[in-house]
Amino acid sequence: MKVLVTGANGHIGAHVCRQLLEQGHTVNAMVRPNADLQGLEGVGVTLCRGDVMNPQDVMAAAKGNEAIIHLAAVYKTIAKTAEEIVEPAVQGAKNVFAAAAANGIKRVVYTSSVASVGFSYDPNELRTGDDWNNDAHNPYYVAKTQSEKTAQALAKEHGIHLVVICPAIVLGPLDYRITPSNQLVKDWLNGIGQTYKGGLNLVDVRDVAAAHVAALTHGENGRRYIIGGENIEVGEIGRRLKAMTGIKPMHLPTGRGLTLWTAKWVERLCKLIGVKPPFTYDLVYEVAERYAYFNTDETNTTFGLQPRKADEALKGAIDWLAERNELKPKVASRVKG
Repeated sequence: MKVLVTGANGHIGAHVCRQLLEQGHTVNAMVRPNADLQGLEGVGVTLCRGDVMNPQDVMAAAKGNEAIIHLAAVYKTIAKTAEEIVEPAVQGAKNVFAAAAANGIKRVVYTSSVASVGFSYDPNELRTGDDWNNDAHNPYYVAKTQSEKTAQALAKEHGIHLVVICPAIVLGPLDYRITPSNQLVKDWLNGIGQTYKGGLNLVDVRDVAAAHVAALTHGENGRRYIIGGENIEVGEIGRRLKAMTGIKPMHLPTGRGLTLWTAKWVERLCKLIGVKPPFTYDLVYEVAERYAYFNTDETNTTFGLQPRKADEALKGAIDWLAERNELKPKVASRVKG
């Protein structure tokens, strides 16, 4: 199959391109004109330079393809304005589906996030692809929810088979710009970030890529599939990191109320002195004492996945951060030692 991959040079995109080629597909890789292409070095793709915000660029890139895997998005959880995340997400979706319709492309694999699924206050509740985040505050969470709903509507309008992929916390190699997911591990090991009361789901980037490739031929039309690994308490992640590296991240013992109050005043202080806050109220609102726990049985059965365990996903992140010299020297020496 001839496949257009938008955001092909990104963390997930670089792995998707490799796995597509391994399975015999032809890949047109859409990247921005000034994109960092380290993730695609030596990979036999055809580059299509352009911006998903430009409808003409997307239209040209889509020509001659049989399917589109749409990965291009702004992945940041702290932004000056919500618009810098929300607008590219929504407009990019509109341009991709318009180009697919105009070029007779009948299958789109759309990358969303568990941010659009939302989290629970109950660790015993496992959310599924039937759940939506109806209480999004952080711009990234808002963007993923709004853009995915836009994609669902456009797919129906144009008669396009849509499979939505919602990855959890994606860890692992080929992350040259260090996404917020790998940044979590980096900050924990470097003594900047703190673990907190709550839970996450960790997934290896190679498993996420495998789901995207499988979604070209599998998956129910309009269905949302959560790609995840283990559900694990954030404090337990800290203990796992200590066992693996000898370094125990700091832990924030406060409950949701006090953590939110602290985040509000830290954000105000940082704004007053003109520095980027380490976290924001809206981000803490999403995660503090909440559980990103998911049931991925349907996904694994549909796509034939056996996701890596949390320790393997963490090791992939640690090894990559060490290779890229993203860890402090004393931390790196322990990891490499």
